Amino acid sequence: MKYKEWTIRKITASDTKAALDFIIPMLQEIFPNMADVLVRWDLANMAETYTVDPKTAMFAAFDKDGKVVATIAIRPYDDRLDKVKGCYDVTKTAELSRCYVDSSLRRKGIAGELLTVLEEYCRSVGYSDICLHTHRFLPGGYPFWLSRGCIVREFGNDRDETIYMDKSLALNEQRLLCFG
Repeated sequence: MKYKEWTIRKITASDTKAALDFIIPMLQEIFPNMADVLVRWDLANMAETYTVDPKTAMFAAFDKDGKVVATIAIRPYDDRLDKVKGCYDVTKTAELSRCYVDSSLRRKGIAGELLTVLEEYCRSVGYSDICLHTHRFLPGGYPFWLSRGCIVREFGNDRDETIYMDKSLALNEQRLLCFG
């Protein structure tokens, strides 16, 4: 999809280097004390993680020069997070991750456009819900997710102040809340 000054599309195996060249510095900026940034399984195996299985995807916004300026990704949720264990139907829930926007381009609508594309994709492959986690210290993250219809599932009491959130992809659906 073509927008103002960027194009959003699902990455292919040939885009993984460009995506990593964007994501790694973003992670180092946002999480300067994270020692294992480069050994995260999904990043070490980008093509396998996000381009093979149709239930997984990473979308990127590319500028006019073909440089990645923002990303967002989904994978099937695997019930791995203790704070929300058992709250989601793992056959119908996607875990949203890797949502980053170049700091010089924030508040220009890129994240919202990426999320819209991602939600449409999720519906097309059979997901009914998305879940995610964010942190209070991330610039704009928590307010952004609230503004996009995500609800708080659980507040973590960890040092990173993790907030677990989710969103139904169905319209006007009643939801049962599961709090730990």
